[in-house]
Amino acid sequence: MVIRHSTFRSLAFVGLVAAIAPAQAGQIGRTLNNSAAIVNNYSMITPGMPSYGIAQGSIVQIYGTGLTLATSPLQNVPLPTTLNGTTVNITINGTTTHAILYYVSPTQIDAIIPSATPVGTGQITVTVQGAGTGAPAPITVVQSAFGMLTLNGVGNGPAVAFDVNSNYLGLTNAANPGDFITLWGSGVGPVTGDETIAQTPMNLTNIPIEVDIGGKPSMIQYAGRSIYPGVDQINVQVPPGVSGCHTSVVVRSGDIVSNFGTIPVASGGRVCAEPDAGLTAGQIQTLISQPVVNTGAVEFATSLPLTSGLAAVAAFKRFTNAQFAAVRPFTTVSFNDCTVYNYRDRSLGLGNPIQPVPLDAGPSISVSTPSGSGVGNLSIPFQNGAYTDTGLTSSGSLKGTYTFTAPGGADIGPFSVQIDSLGGGGFRFSTPNNPTSVTRSQGLLLTWNQPNNTDPSEFIQIYGFSFVFNYPFGAQFFCYVPLAAGQFTIPPAVLLALPVQPAGSTAQATLEVDLVISHPFTAPGADVSRANFVTATQEVFSYR
Repeated sequence: MVIRHSTFRSLAFVGLVAAIAPAQAGQIGRTLNNSAAIVNNYSMITPGMPSYGIAQGSIVQIYGTGLTLATSPLQNVPLPTTLNGTTVNITINGTTTHAILYYVSPTQIDAIIPSATPVGTGQITVTVQGAGTGAPAPITVVQSAFGMLTLNGVGNGPAVAFDVNSNYLGLTNAANPGDFITLWGSGVGPVTGDETIAQTPMNLTNIPIEVDIGGKPSMIQYAGRSIYPGVDQINVQVPPGVSGCHTSVVVRSGDIVSNFGTIPVASGGRVCAEPDAGLTAGQIQTLISQPVVNTGAVEFATSLPLTSGLAAVAAFKRFTNAQFAAVRPFTTVSFNDCTVYNYRDRSLGLGNPIQPVPLDAGPSISVSTPSGSGVGNLSIPFQNGAYTDTGLTSSGSLKGTYTFTAPGGADIGPFSVQIDSLGGGGFRFSTPNNPTSVTRSQGLLLTWNQPNNTDPSEFIQIYGFSFVFNYPFGAQFFCYVPLAAGQFTIPPAVLLALPVQPAGSTAQATLEVDLVISHPFTAPGADVSRANFVTATQEVFSYR
């Protein structure tokens, strides 16, 4: 594959600049933050996560206050090691290197950790001319820890990927199995030579990495520097047997995994389809040709045992054409695949800056439930852009028909849609090993039964999260599998991204396997809408 750079010039540095966002709370620089101040520019994985590590030669973001006396523009080559009187030093095992600076502001620095920085745990300090050197913060430097550039600039969702002609991969320019594609980011590993100037592309074949697409190992043609200091590209072949508009991609260096992105893959043609969202290639083609796309979803969710934790929700959203192409409006990942989100707070905040406009379907939506359920009939008001009623309880059977009825509002007209719970009450899943002790590097096999009265619209959603008490970080994952499969193995790369128990803390993880009954419905003003009934089962376990 030819290594091309012209298209990337407009996108990689847009990604770099887009990542220069308002700083997080906390201080680095002359009073260094010890919690989440130094992160890969593209993955945004925080200290304390199992995949945290700053690769030699990678671009980082440093957050804090008082980092410089004046904001600089984004620098061109040759890059400086002192900018606006600010210098960043990294000391590990008695060796000190000077960060190569792309950008400085009072609250954020974007810089390259030199490849000559030793591997290990050490300290980073910021010195401001005339103001002195602040207290150090810890930094962990590893050989390889890739961060992938994504369209939203915060490390999740669709990846910035290109085909062999340097055209951006999108819903209507999907890759096919066997195609070579290019991923962009930083952190493949160290290089030799002057890192302040334009780089000579170098395939870092001495650094063992793996790229998984759709959960399958892929053939790597090139993994190394682009012409831009600190910026890497990976040329990789899409493996056979994967497809979907949101096919996962992740880069693994031993037990360190990158952030997860997605790419569109079509089994034939160049327009992808998304079966778990009920969208054909033809429907995708129609939707993406519109200036805006209005979506809708209604859902009734239950848990096992079927007594509490019930929820009724409805939401309608308007995406611009560009937003629809850059987010995952109906599903987080394609069938037979998984993806991971890292979060920084207990509310599982994903930090996606691409947000659609909420749409109004009336002042409230009514929900009628089966007469024997004990839930009763509901009236859910329009609040905070959606209709949500959680924490419902049941005193009877939840089998039967649920009806959502909206009077219509400023954006969405009147509609009524029914959801049948079918045989969801008989759904069970099992794990072959002790769920209280999961070895992440081995993956996890799940099996499930197929309840009576199954329907072609049914599929399995596997969801899990892990967080560490007393630490504001964690990760969650989603997998989607056809019900008929009967089993699925959560890949090791997914579980390796979840936090484990640090000293003095307790890790908790929840695994939820949901039976989802999903079908389309029509609502005036909505271009595409889905109705779901979800039956969830949960187990709590720990990782090692």
